[in-house]
Amino acid sequence: MQHKVLQFYFAFKRIKNFCCVEIKNTEKKVVLYLKVDPDTVDFVAGFTRDVRKIGHFGTGDLEVTVRSMADLENAKPMMERSYEDA
Repeated sequence: MQHKVLQFYFAFKRIKNFCCVEIKNTEKKVVLYLKVDPDTVDFVAGFTRDVRKIGHFGTGDLEVTVRSMADLENAKPMMERSYEDA
């Protein structure tokens, strides 16, 4: 796995990017953009969101918002899935 520090986000890749991370200090959250098909995910308000038609930095169609360690634990299976598919 490789990572790259860019102006607005961090990119993580195997062969292709599988996760882009934005750190939003003022909002006290970390936003992950994962290469996971949003149609295969059960959305939870305030946690997951389909961003296929919304502009954002980085790659990935699924936005995951992490505000706590519990959110991070819930995001791990989606992160692993994105990594395995990259």
